Amino acid sequence: MRLLTAAFSVLLSTSAMAGSIPTTPHLYVKGYSEVSVQPDTAIINVAINEKSKSLQQAKSDVDDVVAKALSIAKSFGVKGNHINAEQLNVYKQTRYNRSTNEEEFTGFKVSRNITLKLKDIDKYPELLQAFVDSGINQFNNTQFVVEDKSEIMKELKQNAIEQAKLGAKELADGFGVKVGDLYSVSFAPMNVPIQPYARGKVMAAESMSLQDAYSTGDTKLTAEVYAVYYID
Repeated sequence: MRLLTAAFSVLLSTSAMAGSIPTTPHLYVKGYSEVSVQPDTAIINVAINEKSKSLQQAKSDVDDVVAKALSIAKSFGVKGNHINAEQLNVYKQTRYNRSTNEEEFTGFKVSRNITLKLKDIDKYPELLQAFVDSGINQFNNTQFVVEDKSEIMKELKQNAIEQAKLGAKELADGFGVKVGDLYSVSFAPMNVPIQPYARGKVMAAESMSLQDAYSTGDTKLTAEVYAVYYID
């Protein structure tokens, strides 16, 4: 007990710690929990690029492909408010002619980006193929995210709390003292110049049936809790 009191009395001498941890002997612990899950949503960004010396022709070609793409997305269950078709981008393209030392007009490039959110992630490979067939000719990065994670996070936080409790008991037992009442708790680190005693748990991974050819990889979700207990 004297060793604990001496160590904490030095650390508590700074005013930054006032209100964060008590001035009496205590335990500062961190509980954490993590799980790897498969994403449940794909945020897809594609584009249509057409080139022609006729601006009207290039625009018409882009408009046709965009119309097909939007129809395809809706047929895959993508809601209208989850589709963002950006404005047209028009570029006048030229090429330098070394013989004449002049820039020569080669045509207009017209492009348009589409970003959409696919909730039925198992349909991702089929949607990509349908986009290819429709004439989309640029596929940008797809983000795979976990949107429906409220229940997972609730369980993670509860596990983190249990780990903090176990950590406090583990630490107290090691020093031959008893865990007293809870002084404070937070899901964010406390403003103190010491590291908490940490204890964590890795939960079983949650999987889904996405086709192997388009592996999305796992996303790690974590929860942390920081607690201060008095020492009896």
